[in-house]
Amino acid sequence: MKNIIEMENINFSYNKNQIFKNLNLTFEKGSFTTIIGNNGSGKSTLIRLLVGLLVCEGKININGLELNHDNLKKIISKIGVVFENPDDQFVAETVLDDIVFSLENMQVDKKEIDKRVKKISKFIGIEDILDKEPHNLSGGQKQLVALASALITDPDILILDEALTMIDPDTRIKIYKILEQINKVNKITIINVTHNMDEILYGDNLIVMDKGNIVLNGPKEFVFLEEKTFNKLGLKLPFIVELTTKLQYYGLIDHLIFDMEELVNEIWK
Repeated sequence: MKNIIEMENINFSYNKNQIFKNLNLTFEKGSFTTIIGNNGSGKSTLIRLLVGLLVCEGKININGLELNHDNLKKIISKIGVVFENPDDQFVAETVLDDIVFSLENMQVDKKEIDKRVKKISKFIGIEDILDKEPHNLSGGQKQLVALASALITDPDILILDEALTMIDPDTRIKIYKILEQINKVNKITIINVTHNMDEILYGDNLIVMDKGNIVLNGPKEFVFLEEKTFNKLGLKLPFIVELTTKLQYYGLIDHLIFDMEELVNEIWK
């Protein structure tokens, strides 16, 4: 599968502290990758390099274009980004105005805008707050609005940097199911940075970072087998991963399962 993002020999320092040294990393087109690591591991710095907020030594190619001043606007137009603090991303007086802001700038037809708003607001579950002012929303609602604003442009790449931290657990699960659906159906490449270990269950690939280094990188089923590395970094695997690993070891199931209902059905069938 073709790489949609390629980072080659990346070097980056901040306040004389070297964060990355000769970092090489690729993301396949249509992949869903979760990035985890302790504070200071370089997760958010990596994201800021990818969206042009920080400049580094080395080469970054996105969607076949080198990330530089000349190509930045074109590259960013195909990337949806949601950061942890949604207040930094609001630009309009109402939720609706904020969601359609980028489409209006792209001079998208009003009928098409209305169609997309109806679809994305229903998809995310924010139909009832479209007329509200962003500053009157809860933190979780703000994050949902920021996600809708990122998705409504039909980006090739969606980047989430601790983007669902204020959303309640049940809604967060629903959103991740939606993201998995979008990833599979629309082939959007998703990169999700998180410190929540339960969120590493979603998506296909998992990257574990530590002090600017890629410690583990691969399909999550294989990365989960490196429990000693997780323990060494002080990262605890989700309960269901530990449970299914043990059940597989004792021959009660023949593959790792990450959904509790599916696991119960597998055991009792």
